[in-house]
Amino acid sequence: MQNAHSDRPKTTSQWLFEELRTAIIRGELVAGEPVRQDMIAELYNVSRMPVREAMRLLEAEGLVEQRPHRGAVVADLDANDALELFEIREALEAIGVKRSFPNLSDEQITDIEKAHLALNQAPAGDMLLRHREFHLALYAAAGPRLLKLIADQIDAAQRYHLRFGREDMEVSDRDAEDHREFVRAARKRDVKAALAIMKTHLGKNGQEISNSITQRKQAAPDST
Repeated sequence: MQNAHSDRPKTTSQWLFEELRTAIIRGELVAGEPVRQDMIAELYNVSRMPVREAMRLLEAEGLVEQRPHRGAVVADLDANDALELFEIREALEAIGVKRSFPNLSDEQITDIEKAHLALNQAPAGDMLLRHREFHLALYAAAGPRLLKLIADQIDAAQRYHLRFGREDMEVSDRDAEDHREFVRAARKRDVKAALAIMKTHLGKNGQEISNSITQRKQAAPDST
């Protein structure tokens, strides 16, 4: 976790929530790790009140959970949660396609093409960031509220990609073809084609990650 930044959002609780959320997504706070309010307050030099509100927001997103005799801990990475997360992404990004594609400007199409090129050329360490930028470029004309909701779910999915995705973070041939098809559909403002790609793209990725979680837990020494 990192200490306080100077560019805080409007409220301390929202800023703290975003800091802790990022730490969990990046794996700086790992599954099962206690998240004690007094420790957080001391680390970030804030009072207990914004800590309580930040914890409430983290629980609402499923990133923190309360356990008997342990208090608040970072939530486990769960196969069913992974499926749910990608189903939510599919639903939100489908709305994003419907709202964005008919209204994409020529400049926004160019931005999509640039984001696609950057994704193809990205080293492994930048792959998740470039992938995020590419998907958000597709929904640039959807409006800021929806774009924020989609971005939040993409960020949440990164926690699963980092732990259970491909170790080298390379884009598979299938995903690369999906990305090319997204660009083609965007150029034509073809909502129907983009929705068909979206359903298979996110559905398969969610299922693969869910299966990977299940397989690794079954292979663990303490599995029964």
